[in-house]
Amino acid sequence: MKSLLVIFLYIVCNQLANSQIIKFIPMDNETLEFIGDVDFILYKNKKPVFKDITSTDSITFLPQKIVYDSIVLSKFNYIDFGIHKKYMSEVVYMSKSILELDEVVLINDDSSPNVLGEKSRFVKKASRPFTIETDYGIIFHLNTIRAKKIERIIFFVDKVKYKTNYIIKFYSVEEIGDIMTFQKLRINEMIFQSPTLTIEKSTKNKIDVDLSQHNLSFHNKTILVSIELDKYYDEENNIINPEIKNRTNLKFQLSSKLNYYSKMVDSDSRKLSNELININLLINYDFATQFFKKPHKSILVSPAILLQVSQN
Repeated sequence: MKSLLVIFLYIVCNQLANSQIIKFIPMDNETLEFIGDVDFILYKNKKPVFKDITSTDSITFLPQKIVYDSIVLSKFNYIDFGIHKKYMSEVVYMSKSILELDEVVLINDDSSPNVLGEKSRFVKKASRPFTIETDYGIIFHLNTIRAKKIERIIFFVDKVKYKTNYIIKFYSVEEIGDIMTFQKLRINEMIFQSPTLTIEKSTKNKIDVDLSQHNLSFHNKTILVSIELDKYYDEENNIINPEIKNRTNLKFQLSSKLNYYSKMVDSDSRKLSNELININLLINYDFATQFFKKPHKSILVSPAILLQVSQN
């Protein structure tokens, strides 16, 4: 009788294991962004038994009635990923094999040596709308811009939904605080303001602005570069205030530098701080002191802004 009970329990447990609901989402291992429409094949003893495509925008549930022991996921421009069922987790990380043009900061190769700024991969979820004040920006230290003339500024935007007028501003700044723990920015003065510029509706990705006529050279200043909103216009050229989701976004990229400064939102009042804080330094410090580890690379980002320069 006892042996029958053991056999019964074994059968029940085995059925429960085979009928376990497995759900997962594919994510990019660099940006931690959701990947939809991923092809997958279920295998049993190295033979395919089922194939399908993951959800475009939510969790994918694997079939309970199919007996399988492993899964292989594949998607264009990603490396195929295979894993045994028992090691399956609710998040599956996939690696890019090829980056498309609108996924990474790209400029002409012949100008690259004269371009200041990082050229990395965009992080879609990190894009930020232009703002009418100096709420965020990127700094270029004196040792990188000394004895150089700024010829062009290059930045990148998500697809523009409304005609957008904007202004480029350069500020003379000083970093205050400890490079190992916390830094904020002291803005000394605005040293350049462009004329009002325009990005037309449906424009996307690279924006290249010629600044050569302004003779911009900074021999003894660290500068903050900020791209700020002037106005939005509808198709009849009326000034509008679009919903947040329809505003023009500056693209952000993966960053290994500590040159992104931004105002922060107070958790109680929900208002922006008055000071610009070194964001990536703060993130690094918090992870080190609270979690005793480094943050994932997707968390460290900065505005995708480049300066093309020449020797002065």
